[in-house]
Amino acid sequence: MRVLQYGDLQRLGDDQHRIVDVRVIAATNKRLAQAVQDQTFRADLYHRLSVYPIEVPPLRDRQSDIVLLAGYFLELSRCRLGLSVLRLAPSCLPLLEQYSWPGNIRELEHQLRRAALIARSEQGIDYVAIQPEYFNFTQQPSVTEKTRQAPKRGDKVTIVGSLRENTDQFQRQLIEQQLTELQGNWAKTAQALQLDRANLHRLAKRLGLK
Repeated sequence: MRVLQYGDLQRLGDDQHRIVDVRVIAATNKRLAQAVQDQTFRADLYHRLSVYPIEVPPLRDRQSDIVLLAGYFLELSRCRLGLSVLRLAPSCLPLLEQYSWPGNIRELEHQLRRAALIARSEQGIDYVAIQPEYFNFTQQPSVTEKTRQAPKRGDKVTIVGSLRENTDQFQRQLIEQQLTELQGNWAKTAQALQLDRANLHRLAKRLGLK
């Protein structure tokens, strides 16, 4: 507290004061003013830190920054993993821009690092492209009403073949529709359909979708 207030300190057992020439930058995702009122944060510390507060909007409100930040984190991962080229597949950009990013920049960084690791394991170390299915977001869309109604009530359904054949046809249509709505994102499709991603890929392969 003395360092923040006066810019000097005194070591334990020392009778001399030492000048500390530093600039303190503190960051938080909490509402400290409210925390002070709730008595969960020290008021004296808050007033010493809150000299020039800067409100930084959450990442979901700064879509134009997502591509720039993604490029920065991709370059870090490229160097860390020893890759020649690491890029995002074009279909990833709408996915990143539409996601709400509850974990803000740290979540973006960790998602890209994880996706880069998966991409390297599947594609090698030369030209590596991150695909939408490599992401694993914490918030997944639920099955939409449109999907729940597929095929729609009132549509004429021709019963041809066995139950297995008709079940396969329904599953194929459901997966195709969900993939279309989620822009080809297999990970989000698996979550929306409440399936494990590996099981979805196996099912899609059996149904001739892959």
